[in-house]
Amino acid sequence: MKSVLKRVLAALIVLSMGLTAMVACDKPVDPANAAADAQEILESKEYRDTYKTYFSTSYSSLNYFSTSYATVREIVTNCIDGLVEPDVYGNYVASLAESWEHNDDYTVWTFKIREGLKWVDHTGAETEYALTAEDFVDGIKYIGDPLNGAYSLRVVRNLIAGLYDYYWGLDDIDCGLDTETNRADLEASFSDIVGVKALDEYTVQYTLESSAPYFLSLIESSMLLLPVEYEYAMALGEDFGVDNTKMLYCGPYYVSEFKRDKLIKLTKNENYWDADKVTLNTVEYQMIPDGTTSLEMFQRGELDYTSVETEAYQSLQNGEWADNLIPNEFSFSTNYLWLDFSGANPEYNTFVQNENFRKALQHAVNRTSLGALREPVDPARLVRNTINAEGAIFNSEGVDYTQLEPLANVTNADYSKDPAAARTYMEAAIAELCNEDGTIKGVSAGTVDYLPVIKTEVDGKLPVTLIYVGTDDEDEIILAQLFEAMVEEAIGKDYIDVELAFDTSGDFYGTVGGSVDGPFNYDIYWDSLSTGYADPSGILGRITTEGVENVGAYNVPEYDALVEKALSAETFDERLEYFAQAEAFLLEGAYMIPVISSLRGYHMSYEIPFTGPRCLYGNVRYKGVKVATEALTMDEYEVLEAAWTAGKNK
Repeated sequence: MKSVLKRVLAALIVLSMGLTAMVACDKPVDPANAAADAQEILESKEYRDTYKTYFSTSYSSLNYFSTSYATVREIVTNCIDGLVEPDVYGNYVASLAESWEHNDDYTVWTFKIREGLKWVDHTGAETEYALTAEDFVDGIKYIGDPLNGAYSLRVVRNLIAGLYDYYWGLDDIDCGLDTETNRADLEASFSDIVGVKALDEYTVQYTLESSAPYFLSLIESSMLLLPVEYEYAMALGEDFGVDNTKMLYCGPYYVSEFKRDKLIKLTKNENYWDADKVTLNTVEYQMIPDGTTSLEMFQRGELDYTSVETEAYQSLQNGEWADNLIPNEFSFSTNYLWLDFSGANPEYNTFVQNENFRKALQHAVNRTSLGALREPVDPARLVRNTINAEGAIFNSEGVDYTQLEPLANVTNADYSKDPAAARTYMEAAIAELCNEDGTIKGVSAGTVDYLPVIKTEVDGKLPVTLIYVGTDDEDEIILAQLFEAMVEEAIGKDYIDVELAFDTSGDFYGTVGGSVDGPFNYDIYWDSLSTGYADPSGILGRITTEGVENVGAYNVPEYDALVEKALSAETFDERLEYFAQAEAFLLEGAYMIPVISSLRGYHMSYEIPFTGPRCLYGNVRYKGVKVATEALTMDEYEVLEAAWTAGKNK
């Protein structure tokens, strides 16, 4: 507990003083010479043909359609190719599809598949199964059956024409709601109902419910658009993907070893269509033993990459690894403060319905100071005011979605610039909600039952009790304590009392989620959402009043209407304009409060950056990646980054 208090004190110092240190290399990078300097660095290196990374849990299956595990999804991304892939700049280039086209409104996409390819087994040997357009059709047929348990199906199910009706038709039969339709008959009608067709042996066509200029980014991000050898998968049934021997592969690697509690090994697929560009012969995932960190393993030479958290960064600054600390790039995942609009705390529940109170919280949160818990050098680079990430979505003219009006006003705002605004907004809320004696209108003393986390008493008077619920992770405890300090300082302890409660059950979401219909067991909690592909609907469509991610249980008809307008817009640019209006409306009303990107500040690596695909939405890909025998330095990174930027801007 002493270490926690020590770190909270350090964070409070950050809050009051700010951080001014900046990472800088020994000499400025000359953009004019960056390409030549980068080439010199690359030629000076010695390289290895193995990349060593890690995993932290035992995986029961490699079934890429049903897995929710990030590491399994990363493994599969490197073992099964999709239709397209990103190049080193993030532009989409040919993969299993050698060419593609779309109609004028982006509702029909047609892909020409490479001819003569075969699936390989866990030894890398070619099998009897040819890879054809039908394998992509069968992938949709597989996920369209609810019995196969496809993970995160909603976006794809709602986008591909007819897939929604097909899926729920089967589900109705399975649940007994439809006793008149024969399941086999409905399965046989798949090609008549669902908008994915093999036009010939090597041409697959997708017909979509709505315009989707972002479809290629969805192909990158979603496992559900990968191919499958249907005959093989159906023969295995529930055993499909249970280990590496129950899988087929068509990517740059195959899983040659699968020791669940020790090692997962990927080996180069010599039969791969683009084998000459596969630079690593093996990728090894080692299990991290209990009590060990990736940093320890990196320093022992057992890993080629490690993230570096705040405390570790500070301890490494003056040691042998100081020159190897490299800032991570921005993450498309965003951390939010979720506000509950249906909770059992009558004081908070009365106030949270009031926009002035929500704006008081919005201005009380010092995003830079919270960012400093993850990024000790330049925490301001983590600050994010929007739901969707900057740099993720662009209109037809290349304008960043977050810079479209009126969302740009939110994007560029500095809510902590005028901390007195938090107090002013709170006073306005109090004037509307409280009697002159400080009692809250319509609220009586009582008990707030947020068990199993907390049960507490409220008196129906100022200060307003706000219950922040978090996990018992040490970093989350520190974040919560800093949140408490900044809110009570900005708004005033005479007006607000933040109570902290920490879940120790190990099932945090089960705890805070309450029942299906609410109320939830929190007033405010910390969570994240991610821009998963190049369209705002990926998040905004899920946080409408009836949205599956509306964990705050707010009801905002104006926002819902703007989302509907966006979804039915005739052009993609018009779609983005309505989404920008919708997102701005939700955020200007402070119905939820984005704080920082989910980025962890620094890393150290033997991998040469910008040599592999730039995966903006999907998982890490190792095709083309170079791994040196010495750890990369910050000076080298800045030169390589400058050369990459110059190449991207050509």
